[in-house]
Amino acid sequence: MKGTKKGIVLALFLMVPANLALAEPSYLIYPNAPASFRYDTNRFELLTPSDPKFDPVYGVGGQMLWDRIAGRVPVEIYRAPTITSFEPSPNGRNEFVIVGNDFEVVVDGFGPSPRTIGGLSIRFWPEPNQAFVQLSIDGHPAAGLTHSLPSLEVTTATGSGYYADTARFTLSWIGAAVLRVVAFSDKDADRAFDGTPLYTIVARDETVSTSTSTWGQIKAMYRN
Repeated sequence: MKGTKKGIVLALFLMVPANLALAEPSYLIYPNAPASFRYDTNRFELLTPSDPKFDPVYGVGGQMLWDRIAGRVPVEIYRAPTITSFEPSPNGRNEFVIVGNDFEVVVDGFGPSPRTIGGLSIRFWPEPNQAFVQLSIDGHPAAGLTHSLPSLEVTTATGSGYYADTARFTLSWIGAAVLRVVAFSDKDADRAFDGTPLYTIVARDETVSTSTSTWGQIKAMYRN
């Protein structure tokens, strides 16, 4: 029975739909900057101080996020340093929304046990998708829409039975109205991610107009 319970808890934590069981896994990613969190209403709900489960430690504007499936505070989401508000997601995804084009990205290996995350990659999606976006990672121009990171060793206990270590880099970008960012393990080394991400950073740039790419520029970006 003990082993069965452990398997159930792990399955709930990973939140992997059955049709994605064999897909490349994605990981917790958030900005080290003020962000609004948009949540999947099928999994999460907001509690107010009148609810007996409400914990003021996790309150944001008099509301607290609650994982109704796992029956707990989703402490992994609160690892984002500055959540300014919660709002329902219009697309059913869990997203950290930020306005800005220069911020630190945090990839967090938060999980129920120590592990090594290999083949760690960051994938960028500009919107509109024909926009020619220019990316800079830690002050260096980035080629293509996928960026590789070293393996992440997750060994630090955070309490309550969880472990977490992070990889960080500074992202600067121009050329699109919106840039979506996800972290995943590139198991087959094709520098692509076709699944549904568990968490996404959605960065909005309201100060720079978009530019349209030539077909040659688009092909060159996706070769990388």
